[in-house]
Amino acid sequence: MRDWLYGLILLVVTTAVALVGLRLTKSVRSDEDAARVLSKSEKAAEAEAIDAKILAREPTVPHVLELADAHHRAKAAVMVYELHLDKDQGKRRPKAPMSDEALEAIVASLPPDVSLIGRFAIGDEGARAALEVGAAREPPIPWANHALAGDARASGDPMRAATLYFREAASFPGKHDLEAGFACLATAGAWDEIRARLGMLDPEVAPLVRYELALHDRDWRGAVRELPSMYASRFSPRFVWLSVVAAIAWGFFCARLGKVGERPRFRVPLYVLAFALGVASVAPTFVLIAIEEAKLHLVETGEKGRDALFFVFGVGLREELSKVLLFLPLVPILRRWGTKLDVLACGAMVGLGFAAEENLSYLADENLHTGLGRFLTANFLHMAMTGILASATFDLIDDPEEHAQDFMRASLLVVGLHGAYDFMIAHDELGGGYVAMGVFVVLAKKFLDTVEAARKKADRVITPMRAFIGALAVVTGASLAHAIATVGPWFGTTAMAEGVLGEAIIVMVFARVLQSM
Repeated sequence: MRDWLYGLILLVVTTAVALVGLRLTKSVRSDEDAARVLSKSEKAAEAEAIDAKILAREPTVPHVLELADAHHRAKAAVMVYELHLDKDQGKRRPKAPMSDEALEAIVASLPPDVSLIGRFAIGDEGARAALEVGAAREPPIPWANHALAGDARASGDPMRAATLYFREAASFPGKHDLEAGFACLATAGAWDEIRARLGMLDPEVAPLVRYELALHDRDWRGAVRELPSMYASRFSPRFVWLSVVAAIAWGFFCARLGKVGERPRFRVPLYVLAFALGVASVAPTFVLIAIEEAKLHLVETGEKGRDALFFVFGVGLREELSKVLLFLPLVPILRRWGTKLDVLACGAMVGLGFAAEENLSYLADENLHTGLGRFLTANFLHMAMTGILASATFDLIDDPEEHAQDFMRASLLVVGLHGAYDFMIAHDELGGGYVAMGVFVVLAKKFLDTVEAARKKADRVITPMRAFIGALAVVTGASLAHAIATVGPWFGTTAMAEGVLGEAIIVMVFARVLQSM
């Protein structure tokens, strides 16, 4: 009971401190940010309500386009729910958007130039002719070509959309229209035109399209060069601090699991080095991603059979291989001075280092339900997977003849279940994150059972159970503060549901094992 009380207090304190810190550093998201995140989190009607308030305060074209987009999304969500009611019995009915009449009244009250584009965006065909004339003028009406391009893109005419986006960008320079135009050309497969246009631009423009062009040309080296630019947007201060907090919390647990206090001069630098190598394992992962996609065309397609192969032989294999490769530099040190427990702890720290960098992708996606759900569980999952595989690799190097079969079994288990975990999350119709928790439990149990055998005796100060609950409390509190600061208390709290359920399952399943350590 003391451990649970300790965890609850730490959760409340962490949440409060994080919220105060976010406010003091002015990191609380704006209404525009909240609306965008809600829309990406399948809360389009809630996003629409915020967009309507923003538009009343600032009647501009971007805001009326955001409101129209949120309205269309919200209507589509309700329609999908009603058409597939038998499949969605476990889901709450989406909130209904405002009526079309109410939206039309809002748009009609806007300044004429904003109202014209707004009327077009909500489907008023009478506004199209005027907008077409304005878009063809020299110079054109601002946003006219942009709005028409979006309509052409949605209607399945990417070449016309690209022409309009480029015209908007030429008259009103902006990176967004340029990149949207290139994306439309990629959709249309106009690679020669993409190559010609990109040659006249700054190399930092349209990294995603440059990457897709490299894939089309089967140029994996070119694809590798573009990957860092593609992922650069993840490094916002908000995402970095949240990932750092999680790394510190889980790193403390891992250090306690590895009995860092018994040999601090040896284990502290060793565990820190293992974590750094885990972060560095992202580099070979990038190379493998480029090779898989450029040479093997191993990508996610949405088709279940092919996606199952992609997540196992693509995601699972490349990530586990990269982490094991970066664990190998530690083997000589561990063989000479380490113990089996050090091997497991170092493997877990390599996994944590990889997870710390990967967390940035989950958070940058801005889908709170999926992003936070994975953020709350993926750290420990990577620790468990890499700990298992590192231990098997170490044994194989120590005695290849005796441990070859054990290594193969461990590799197949970890890579296969890693792929299954990601596959389930990507296909929500098969159970999503809730089914993926079963995979999580199997891997975590194997890891903790191995650690329990290696530790032999229990701790008397900060036990692994208390360190585990503390890590969960700190990561959950920081995540909750992030969610509340982004979309408010109600939606922020509900977005945490899947991840918190996963944490509860972890604690219940492994309480006995952790208490015995």
